Amino acid sequence: MTNLRFTPTQRILILFLSLLLFTFLGSAIIGIVMRNGTTTPLLRISTVLQDCLIFIMPAIVTALFIAPLAADFLGINKSFKLRQLLLAIVAFVVSIPAMNLLVSINENLTLPAALSDLEAWMRSAEEQANASVGILLGNNSIGSLIVNILIVGVLAGFSEELFFRGALQRIFIGSQMNPHAAIWLTAMIFSAFHLQFFGFFPRLLLGAFFGYLFYWSKSLWLPIIMHIFNNTLVILIMWYENIAPQQSSDASLNDWGTNSPTLVLASIILTVFALLKLYKTTFADVADK
Repeated sequence: MTNLRFTPTQRILILFLSLLLFTFLGSAIIGIVMRNGTTTPLLRISTVLQDCLIFIMPAIVTALFIAPLAADFLGINKSFKLRQLLLAIVAFVVSIPAMNLLVSINENLTLPAALSDLEAWMRSAEEQANASVGILLGNNSIGSLIVNILIVGVLAGFSEELFFRGALQRIFIGSQMNPHAAIWLTAMIFSAFHLQFFGFFPRLLLGAFFGYLFYWSKSLWLPIIMHIFNNTLVILIMWYENIAPQQSSDASLNDWGTNSPTLVLASIILTVFALLKLYKTTFADVADK
C-alpha cells in the first residue's frame, strides 16, 4: 500500500470529519431542493447530490490529504483481468437462490416482545425507505428506466464503492487491521448506513463480497462494476414487475431458492467454488507478475 500520511486514528478522523462536513453541506442543499415537496424529479436530483457530496467528495478529499497518490490509494488507477470479472459475475449469479432465502429470513425476523417498540420503528423506517424508492423510480417508461439505471445503478454503485471500499476499507487495512476484519467491519458499516434493518444481512454479505473483490484484485473498478450490476439488476426486476405483474409473479427471480432447499444448497456450493476459483486466479495472476 502507498505510504500514508498521519496516524491510523488521524486518517479515520479525517474521513469522519470530511463525511460530517459534506453531510451538513449536502443536507442543506438537498433541503433547499426538496422544499417544494417530494416529487420524482426532485428526489432524483437529491439522490445525485447525496451520492456526489456525501460519498464521493469525502473519499476524494480524504485520499488527497492522507496519500501521496490519491488515485493509487483509492484503487482507481489499477485494472483487473477479464476472467476476474467473469468469475465475479458467475459467483454473483449462482448465489442468487441462497441470497433470496436469506432476504426472506431477514425480512421476517422478529425481535423479542420487550423490543416491540424498536421493531415497530424499524419496520416504519423500512416502509418509508421503500416508499421513497417508489417515488424515486417514477413511472414505467423506458426513459425513466434509463434514468434510474444511471442514478441508482451507475452513480450509486460508483459513489458507494469509492467511499466504503476505496476509502474506508483501505484506511482500516492501512491501520494494520487484519484484512478480513477490515472487510467485514466495512461491510457492516456499509449495510448499517442504508438504515434498512430488514435487509441488513443480505447487504452485509454483498458488502463483504465487494470488499474481497477489491482486496484480491487491488482494483476498485471490479467491485464498482459488480455493484452497478447488482443495482441495475434490482432496477430491471422492479421495472419488469411493474409493467408485467402477472408474468413476473409466475417466475420472479426474487423467488428462486425461497422454497427449494436443494437449490439453495447447490447455490451455496457453486458460490463457494466460484469464489475459491476467483481467489486462486487472482493470486495466480499476482504470482505471474
